[in-house]
Amino acid sequence: MKCNFSRRAAKILHSRIEREYGSDAGRIWKNTLQKYREYAADAPDYGGDKSPHKVQIYDSMLLLSFCSIAPKDYRIEDLEDLSFEIIMGSFRALGKLINANNGWIMDLLGIVFQKSGDKTNAHGLKNPADFQAENEPYDKEKHIARYCFTRCPIADFVKANNLGKWMPLMCNCDHTALNMIHAGLIREGTCFTGDVCDYCVLGDQNPLYKEYVLDRNADGLLISRKKH
Repeated sequence: MKCNFSRRAAKILHSRIEREYGSDAGRIWKNTLQKYREYAADAPDYGGDKSPHKVQIYDSMLLLSFCSIAPKDYRIEDLEDLSFEIIMGSFRALGKLINANNGWIMDLLGIVFQKSGDKTNAHGLKNPADFQAENEPYDKEKHIARYCFTRCPIADFVKANNLGKWMPLMCNCDHTALNMIHAGLIREGTCFTGDVCDYCVLGDQNPLYKEYVLDRNADGLLISRKKH
């Protein structure tokens, strides 16, 4: 079976396993790949290479495969740095170029989110297991972009395979990634905890962002809560 995860994700995860498990790393990596193949064989069709989210889906599946067979009893906090590097690590370089507190940068991001949502939905209509999204009009006056995923294949995969313990790893890295470009994410729910995964993206100096605090719930998921 073809392994659809990226070489970058495999390299990052393999290096982490080698650092933590030493002489036992080979066995753990082999078990990770075996579990991945089992999961991938049972997974629905996301649209193959045409899926706009192929890398995100299968790289997440690789990380979840490791989590499900890892000898250590990890907490979410123990693996958040790993999930960020695997799923959202490209944002580290973007942070050197992009500052979301600049109005024109947020205007550009608003366009990017809109086009990404359109592409996601066009694909999702033909491939009902993949992501589906809804966009709100971009607020150019306040420089705020709002959209949400109404269907998340990663959340569906986690539910189908009883991997709910690890879902926060897939979600929390969004906050870290946006922080890298000096943006904030206001999110009060996800497709795993509710009907939608909502995104309100804005500069981290935006007054609205400062009205919220980021809390970690009992499951380890980061949730935005309005200050009293």
